[in-house]
Amino acid sequence: MAVAITVGFIVDSDGPIDNRMVVADEQARLDIPVWNRYEGLIIYQRSDNIIYVCTDPGTEEIAATYAVLTTSDVSLFPFSGSADISGSLSVIGPSTVIAPTASIAPGTLDHLFLVRSTDSDDNKFVINLEGVTVLGAFNETPTAVEGGMFYSSSGEFYLGS
Repeated sequence: MAVAITVGFIVDSDGPIDNRMVVADEQARLDIPVWNRYEGLIIYQRSDNIIYVCTDPGTEEIAATYAVLTTSDVSLFPFSGSADISGSLSVIGPSTVIAPTASIAPGTLDHLFLVRSTDSDDNKFVINLEGVTVLGAFNETPTAVEGGMFYSSSGEFYLGS
């Protein structure tokens, strides 16, 4: 049975001829010829031990773009910047929250830790920049919970027993 070999296969190589490729470094990845690049091409880069996937093969005039597919032996933390996490986050062991510095524009951040109800702008639990715990005021009495605590908009504190 005949097999058609088309663009994307590397038949003059001693490596795999399918969608896997190993390169020495970033320059070797960027130098992959246009006829061997396609969306979804998986490339292992030895120099940083990272697997990349081609997201746009580009053209002869425009360079291809790549995204990190996964990492190995590369630390993702410490992490700087902003991140959105959907789902659950579990922190095992000690953790530290450090107050923002003067590099953050005044008035853009007024808390270290914030808890809100889903789809609400009401802050229910805040630790402000001075480390003070602030309970959000409830307009209606929530369901009593043993050991629970809430602050009423009338200015009273309630503890569940």
